[in-house]
Amino acid sequence: MRSMTVRWERRIAAGSLNRKNYMLNVVLVEKYQENGKIKEKLDHLGTIEERFLNTKARDMKAFHQGLFWTKVDKKLDHLKLSSGKRDKIEAEISERVPRPDEQWSIWAVTCVPRFDL
Repeated sequence: MRSMTVRWERRIAAGSLNRKNYMLNVVLVEKYQENGKIKEKLDHLGTIEERFLNTKARDMKAFHQGLFWTKVDKKLDHLKLSSGKRDKIEAEISERVPRPDEQWSIWAVTCVPRFDL
């Protein structure tokens, strides 16, 4: 029996003086049975600050979501999952952190903020 689920962990951001900045960590949890005991293998997939999910500056939001997904994709590539399992995991993660469009990385060059009001 092997099952994989996504777990989210919310923690205060390191160096946060006002304790209002939180990090969201996504962890892939694989449960398996060994010698009659259920065990868990954890793989950290990525981290994003909550403030970048809540900002109204849509390009900044997309940029940080893009950085997050770059890390997640690299980890998932390394795990070499079947396409069905990977699709399911990506769909579950994207419910919380949407994957930005392909133009996300140009924000760092243009830095012309656009806001959602």
